[in-house]
Amino acid sequence: MILVTGGTGLLGSHLLLELVREHEEVVAIKRPSSNLEEVKSVFSYYSNEADHLFKLIDWVDVDLLYQQDMERVMIDIEEVYHCAAMVSFQPRDRKSMIDFNVQSTTNVVNACLEAGVKKLVHVSSSSAIGRAPDGQPADESRIWARSKYSSGYAESKFKSEMEIWRGMEEGLNAVIVNPTIIFGSGFWDRGSSSMFSRVAGGLKYATPGVTGYVGVNDVVAAMTQLMASDILGERFILSAGDHSYQEVFETIGAALEVPRKLKQVSPSALRSICRLDAFMGLFTGKRRITSEHLHSAFSMSYYSSKKIQETLGIEFTPVPQVIERVAQNYRRDHPL
Repeated sequence: MILVTGGTGLLGSHLLLELVREHEEVVAIKRPSSNLEEVKSVFSYYSNEADHLFKLIDWVDVDLLYQQDMERVMIDIEEVYHCAAMVSFQPRDRKSMIDFNVQSTTNVVNACLEAGVKKLVHVSSSSAIGRAPDGQPADESRIWARSKYSSGYAESKFKSEMEIWRGMEEGLNAVIVNPTIIFGSGFWDRGSSSMFSRVAGGLKYATPGVTGYVGVNDVVAAMTQLMASDILGERFILSAGDHSYQEVFETIGAALEVPRKLKQVSPSALRSICRLDAFMGLFTGKRRITSEHLHSAFSMSYYSSKKIQETLGIEFTPVPQVIERVAQNYRRDHPL
């Protein structure tokens, strides 16, 4: 039997679709308040039998922070995909996000060890990869180190990875993937998918920062191939290529048939906007632009996926092709 945490998210829902197509018994963890309609919607993008495939999943309500819950659900499980994580770039969420991501991973690791799970695939992030010298792509040998610019999310993913390595030292068979920004269909109001909504809504400005991107289906393929392999105790960056935010937003615009040349925002202008946003946050309780957003908007981060390509022979779908496919489903859900 296979267990998936984070099955109600973008990556987890696409992974579940692949798993139920290939396996009979798949268990997915959720919260009692989870909205499963978005998962069904993801299935519908790829299959005319979405309802049937969705019903093959055994959904179980589990609190990832409660060790006994994890041990209970892990009975008879052989393979585990740990995709669950809290994501936020709001200063007020930093501590709770780090606490949740690290403790939930600790509990997953301990439950896997207790149950004698055959293998765990852990989803980390490229943000947990250490920086390479300017202009050079970072690889898996780079060790993350906290700086004044480090996001809480990056810290949480690095510390979560440390729990995976601790589990390996105690006998857990595991492998780690470090995807860059994942593009996939669905969940249009949050995460990377909200970039399509922002462009469709009339986005006019962009920043020159660079980072890596990868299609969700390629991430799923890498994860399932790693699970089926005898590879253990390794981490793998998953990235189809590095692109500037301006380039990506303009490519999305063309794919959505709302092409426009975006104006580039200067660091000083964005800092002014950030200060104004912080002031307004005193009244609204929310900040749309934080110092973490500001830093990433102008940082140049490059990543090498050479290791996974040489190990598994994976060829990543070029980012423009991924964007075009996602845009087709966005247009289906948001007809003009």
